[in-house]
Amino acid sequence: MTYQQVFDEAMGDVPVSTVDVERVIGRQRRARRLRLGAGGAAVVAAVLAVVLGTNALVAPHAKAPTTDVSPAPTTVPGTPEDLDRIDAAVVAALVRAEPSLVWSADGVDSGTTPNWQSQAGGAAVNASPASGYRGGGSIRVGAGEVTVSVWIERDGTRMGKPLMGCTRRPDLKCSDRTGPGGEQISIWQQAYEGREVPEPLKGKEHGTGETLKVRALRPDGSFIEVGAYTTDGKPRLPVTADQMVAVALDGSITLAPLPSASPAPSSTVTTVAGTDEDGVRLGNALTAALKRQTADFTWVTKWGGPVSPGPVWADGKGRLSVDVPYLGFADFRVGDRSGQISLALARDGRTAWEYASPCPTAGLAARNCTVSEGAAGEKVRARHLVGEMGRRGDLHRPALSSHRQIEVLRSDGTYLFLAVSGGETVLSMAQLTDVARDPALAIAPPPPPGTKASGGSGPPFDFDMGAGTTAAAAALDDIVADGSIFLRLFKGGGGGVTGNDFMSFSFLVQRDGLAGDGEILVQRRISTTLTCASVRALLPTDHPRHQHTGECAESTRPDGNRVVTVISRSSGTVTYTAFVQRPDRGTVEVVLDNRPNTGAATDMPEGGQMENMWPKGTKGGATPPLTLEQVVELAAHPDLVNLLP
Repeated sequence: MTYQQVFDEAMGDVPVSTVDVERVIGRQRRARRLRLGAGGAAVVAAVLAVVLGTNALVAPHAKAPTTDVSPAPTTVPGTPEDLDRIDAAVVAALVRAEPSLVWSADGVDSGTTPNWQSQAGGAAVNASPASGYRGGGSIRVGAGEVTVSVWIERDGTRMGKPLMGCTRRPDLKCSDRTGPGGEQISIWQQAYEGREVPEPLKGKEHGTGETLKVRALRPDGSFIEVGAYTTDGKPRLPVTADQMVAVALDGSITLAPLPSASPAPSSTVTTVAGTDEDGVRLGNALTAALKRQTADFTWVTKWGGPVSPGPVWADGKGRLSVDVPYLGFADFRVGDRSGQISLALARDGRTAWEYASPCPTAGLAARNCTVSEGAAGEKVRARHLVGEMGRRGDLHRPALSSHRQIEVLRSDGTYLFLAVSGGETVLSMAQLTDVARDPALAIAPPPPPGTKASGGSGPPFDFDMGAGTTAAAAALDDIVADGSIFLRLFKGGGGGVTGNDFMSFSFLVQRDGLAGDGEILVQRRISTTLTCASVRALLPTDHPRHQHTGECAESTRPDGNRVVTVISRSSGTVTYTAFVQRPDRGTVEVVLDNRPNTGAATDMPEGGQMENMWPKGTKGGATPPLTLEQVVELAAHPDLVNLLP
């Protein structure tokens, strides 16, 4: 059974067309964020796998008072400042509802330092940052461990209303009520005992516990859900429904108003975004643009297959969303040479462009990435990607792959992303750039008001992760000038063209008789300013198997970046950890040990034996293969620090 099926069976209340749980599970790969829920199977804890990202910023125990009518926020929706404001309001509301709470995770208390995490954007795949808010954290009340989540959607009618009402789930303890401000409230509770834990979660999850969800449709049309979930196997929550209702109705926990809308750009496109007809139009326009580059161009039904009159998209029609249409992985031939192509568009192009990884600054990757401006004022970013290092037979230094990416930010504010494999002998970078700039490859107007929107989900979460791997390889190659290096994308996550939340890379260094492996973790924004104390309080779910205890030092660089280092020693294993944090709390963590490939429970990165990636028989020495200063320089490398703007 897939995680999507588990989620649907257990919850039965999130529209399949709006939430891509497989995407999020693939993104997070954090089983601890799954909890047992209603229906007899494991579901996303606190809907955290749907509503929770890895970005956060929290003001400790903010005490802002609430009023019946809170003043309208002045922050810009979806910005870090707006997340700060909502985070502080949530933390303050939770403390008011339960003054005795202690912030805690996996039995480790962080006291008054909230381990709250949040992300801008609603639960829909490829949602814009201004569309909602998703956050969560872990607390202890008395002896009870609880995960708490908050999810807000601006469009409550579309995203929240289908989830309201007790008649939907008669198997749950449920009550409906009306709030003092006219809010429609549904309260769902379920205790469970002796439930079977899915095999992947055995040893990590509990078959006994309780789930509570408070959902409210507000008079302004927005939707909020506040959830509480036991995480310690105890049969009852240490918080009440009324306490969570108080949080859900807190007037300061609200989205900032949208700025005045800019006039929609004029369009000569006659199809409607998100429709099959529009998918055909885009396919035809792409075909014409490619044939103008070379008369030998033909589509094929599959790699090595027969000729096709048009593109055969591997993703079918399921990703033709209204605002972020995506057509993925169609095979083609140019003469006797083969390739594959994908196309994505975004209506909010400026966000997509600004959230994308910039061109690397070092080495081979930097020499093969350019930014230019076209005659019509469009910005063009063209990348030739570096391949992953680590599979058997691969080079131990970066080498160009067959993958190229072209991004175009057009003067009307829309965005185009073109990804092609096949190498320069199939189509040159100049030819691909001409294709990407073709004005016929334009996003269609949205459906008229009142028309049912497409259920397409837009690009998959990992559609552009090659740019991240290329940047990480450039940084590692720049810092480690000798010996052998290996690097693979380990985990990644994000919202399609609205930007990754975090990226993680497993890597190995072998030089001068020393060897070690570890992890590079890049996060767009984390919960707090890093210090030796706050590093020890970081959620282990976000930093699995990382050693954050030991000899710690902290400083601030002249550029304003914070640096925290930790040296950990245990039974012959020496681990160097370096954090570098931008002033906006974008953070890089590099962890490197001296015991590669051990397969032990404490092995880094998580997953134990890495023989499918690293060379067999690699032995470590007395220390990691890089000095602590080199580990810091790797974490501070601009291609990592600026990877997620």
